[in-house]
Amino acid sequence: MKTEKIKLSQLEKLLMDVADDLRGKMDAAEYKEYIFGMLFIKRMSDVFDQKRALLRKNDYKHLDTETLEIILEEKTTYGDTFFVPKRARWHEGFTDENGVQYPPVKHLQNNIGQMLNKALDAIEEANADTLSGIFKGRINFNKEVDGKAIVKNADLKKIIDKFNAFPALINENFEFPDLLGAAYEYLLKHFADESGKKGGQFYTPNQVVRLLVQLMRPKAGMSIYDPTAGSGGMLIQSQQYIQEQGQNAHDLELFGQENDPTVVAICKMNIILHNITRYTIEFGDTLDEPLNVKDGQLMQFDRVIANPPFSQNYNRATMQFANRFGYGFAPETGKKADLMFVQHMLASCKRTGKVVVVMPHGVLFRGGKEKEIREKMLNADVLEGIISLPPQLFYGTGIPACVMVFDKSKPDHLKNKVFFINADKDYAEGKKQNNLRPEDIEKIDYVFQHKIEETQYARLVDVATIAANDYTLNIRRYVDNTPPPEPEDVRAHLVGGVPVAEVECIRQRLCHKFRFDDRPFWLDRNQQYYDWAIDNKAAIKTLIDNDPQVEQTLLTLGWHLANWWQLAKDDFSMLAPEPTPAYPVAEPVGQYLTLSGSNFPKVRQELLDTIKEKFVPVGILDQFQVAGVFVNWWDNIKYDLKTIMQNGWEASLIPDEYLIDEFFGKEQAEIETLQAQQAEHETNLEDAVEEALTLVEFEPDEEEGEVKPTPTLAKAELKMQIDYLLKEKKQSDAAKPYQAAEAKIKYYETEVKDCKTLLKEKQTDLALKLLLKRYGTDDEKADLLNLLNAAQQELDELDEEIETIIAPFKGDLGDATDFEQRKKATATLEKELRKATDPDADALLKLAQVMEAQKAWKELSKPYTIRLKDKTLLQTKLHRLDQLLTEIGGIINPGQSQKLILKKHFDLINTQLQRYLNAEKRALVAAYENLYHKYATSTQRLETQRQQTLTELHQFLTQLNYLTEWN
Repeated sequence: MKTEKIKLSQLEKLLMDVADDLRGKMDAAEYKEYIFGMLFIKRMSDVFDQKRALLRKNDYKHLDTETLEIILEEKTTYGDTFFVPKRARWHEGFTDENGVQYPPVKHLQNNIGQMLNKALDAIEEANADTLSGIFKGRINFNKEVDGKAIVKNADLKKIIDKFNAFPALINENFEFPDLLGAAYEYLLKHFADESGKKGGQFYTPNQVVRLLVQLMRPKAGMSIYDPTAGSGGMLIQSQQYIQEQGQNAHDLELFGQENDPTVVAICKMNIILHNITRYTIEFGDTLDEPLNVKDGQLMQFDRVIANPPFSQNYNRATMQFANRFGYGFAPETGKKADLMFVQHMLASCKRTGKVVVVMPHGVLFRGGKEKEIREKMLNADVLEGIISLPPQLFYGTGIPACVMVFDKSKPDHLKNKVFFINADKDYAEGKKQNNLRPEDIEKIDYVFQHKIEETQYARLVDVATIAANDYTLNIRRYVDNTPPPEPEDVRAHLVGGVPVAEVECIRQRLCHKFRFDDRPFWLDRNQQYYDWAIDNKAAIKTLIDNDPQVEQTLLTLGWHLANWWQLAKDDFSMLAPEPTPAYPVAEPVGQYLTLSGSNFPKVRQELLDTIKEKFVPVGILDQFQVAGVFVNWWDNIKYDLKTIMQNGWEASLIPDEYLIDEFFGKEQAEIETLQAQQAEHETNLEDAVEEALTLVEFEPDEEEGEVKPTPTLAKAELKMQIDYLLKEKKQSDAAKPYQAAEAKIKYYETEVKDCKTLLKEKQTDLALKLLLKRYGTDDEKADLLNLLNAAQQELDELDEEIETIIAPFKGDLGDATDFEQRKKATATLEKELRKATDPDADALLKLAQVMEAQKAWKELSKPYTIRLKDKTLLQTKLHRLDQLLTEIGGIINPGQSQKLILKKHFDLINTQLQRYLNAEKRALVAAYENLYHKYATSTQRLETQRQQTLTELHQFLTQLNYLTEWN
């Protein structure tokens, strides 16, 4: 049976539809609060309604109605579930203290902005211990400009209606437990993308946050603090990281502070919608007035993580807890507060804790007070490492950035040392921003955790060496990754040939990966140079693509992938869901099924380790690229895996094309044949139109501009010509070519129309078969029965209306019972009454009543016939469902579903693998193409070609006697 689960894509679409309604009225930085506020009201109300229904059914079913209603309006009755006051309930209206009745949120018509503001305020007041400071004064649906509401009442009504049409936002309706949090994150990224520079105020790119979290390695039982929390992404990803490790993510305390009141609201909602309950987010300026304090002292945490605003000023005079800044004070002006944030974070970190923070490069090398702070930090030996990040990763700033990692209890082998990584070359280019790829994150994290030194990438540097360099931490001073200049062999440029040394470099760097033998490219010239054996650049790619060793290497990787997949399929069987209770329980926020069980991280780690074991020895991809293949794939399927863990191998996870390939190949073939026929007929129709317009010598009026050649236009032009020849000129023979052209257009129009009709029938039939294959007939029958009942109800209402109409003369209609019989009987009765030669008063009254009835028959006949036809069609469809289900082999079983879902997952990882392999092959091709570009044509050859051209020109001009005349 079909289970109505909300998919992430469906929820994202709903939220984006709402965003579309608001876009244009304000920018994304402003309208995001409208969507977040509405989403929060709907979610809280739906969960509250579910909890209340269960309390009625189970806990308090023995109570009388009056007592029950009193208890259900007590906040304490709901435990950890948020209490939603009456004025904020989506499905229930209320009466205020003055006796004024108000509709539920879903039916609001007037003053909607004001009512929504009051609803949010009421939720906050009722749950002040958790929601204090989220809504009041921060989310305003009634915001005005020049006394006019930015979002009109009708627009807010439209948004409410969209939420009304969506299923209840309760956990049982979600395809996986933290779907709402995932959708919220999707919205945050969308708003950051649209907000441009403003987006950086509340959102750090997800991949950067992931890197920071991996570097700080949080664990269950820890406290984590973000002094510039933004939307809460770093705190939430810390909790998710702990889940991924198979640890208890509920055993975690999150703390933060944020200076923007609207962003504080966004942050708290984000945390709540991710089902996190142990958190404290304060509102205020962290440098000026830190608020995560206890007993008059700064609180200290196990892990401190942040991406503070770059290049700010600060005011030392207004700062509280000045003892935070034991390493010194940076200049108050000149936008140099960066190291003040770092010092606050260090002061907020336990002696055994770690700090991970994003900083601009300027703090690494600027002089003056900032140099003194660096020197003291280095002498205190709290700096573990610095990582240079790629350019343009962040919203709203192009300032080069780095990650600084501090450890207050460095192990002995790292004492008085700092580990530098220069990763600014490793990224994927984007249109507006660059991105860290999974392999970039994996490499940075692995090299940093293991302190692996690598030329032009990573180095462990003594503090004494840094001191000798005047305490500069400029990363390029210690790890210079400037690429060597492109070699240019002057002799080869002048007299030809390709330097063997440059060829050997490509062989060592790239050819060995594919076991590629490049000898077909070369002719021996001498010991230092080759000559090209090919005469065009395109041959390079052709030879590499068709090389047997390249093909064999790729086949080997494919074979390894197939073997690895057998293990992966077995591991996925470990993700089967545990038994569920007999009836659903409305959970408090945070009590979702999570991925923190031991199976999930075990499966992930085992698959990652084994794919590296199989792929890395082949030599094409290194361990970080293989990790990139895996992580990209895992990110693509993680929501599938969450669904599998909660609901098993649901057929809803299977794309249509997989079901079609497995079960409906014949139907798809018929559709494709029809599509090809339709395309052919449309082409023929276009040709016929073109021929017809040529025949009539059609030329559009210059004032009309460009006129599209359509069948309608062609037929109109032909008709004018045919009418002229037949009616005015009486030349039937002359009209025949035009009549034939007209007939040809009509023929192909009919063919196209018939194809479209049949194609639509086939596509509709296939869509129904797909639906039945996934979910069976139960829900489809229920939908049809609802429609059938609605049609029958309308027919019954029409029958009642007819009964009223014919009541005065019903006895004269004989045995007529149904609509058509009564209609005919009424018409017959009217004829009989009209035939009477001397009617009495009763007969005349009856005739008048029958005539009125006849008018009513005319009005009722059409809707009655339509509803009757609908009923018959619905009954036919209902009776056909079971037959159709049998024809398609019944509903898909769990084994078949598992097979197709796993096939999809295999195709996805194979796609990722091919993407990486193709990139490596492109690099190999590009290296040889670069050689060809540089050395294919020497200066000597160009000079020879020039002389040949001049000689030919001279001969040509001489033959034409031009040179003789000039001389």
